[in-house]
Amino acid sequence: MLPCWRCGGEAEAKQVSNVGRPLYAVSCKKHYCGAYGCAHRTENEAISYWNTRSVPPIGRCKDCKHKKIISSTIYCDLDECAKNENDFCSDFKPKEDDGSV
Repeated sequence: MLPCWRCGGEAEAKQVSNVGRPLYAVSCKKHYCGAYGCAHRTENEAISYWNTRSVPPIGRCKDCKHKKIISSTIYCDLDECAKNENDFCSDFKPKEDDGSV
């Protein structure tokens, strides 16, 4: 199953209704995220639908084009906050190759 299309978190399939025929949907395990897919008659259909959604690029702050380094501290151009180089970035854009080695 693909990660969450909104935050990159882990997703899970659940039965969302047991009135009449059961219905299944996939949602993000991070409760604050709130991402979920449409309900389907089978768990496999719900997973297949979820897997058609695009997934945001996920990467670490040290590899993001939005990073800037000031006095050996990584800052994000988007929110101006200090970051740990191994933090995951929800606005990740890969650095462009500048040809340096």
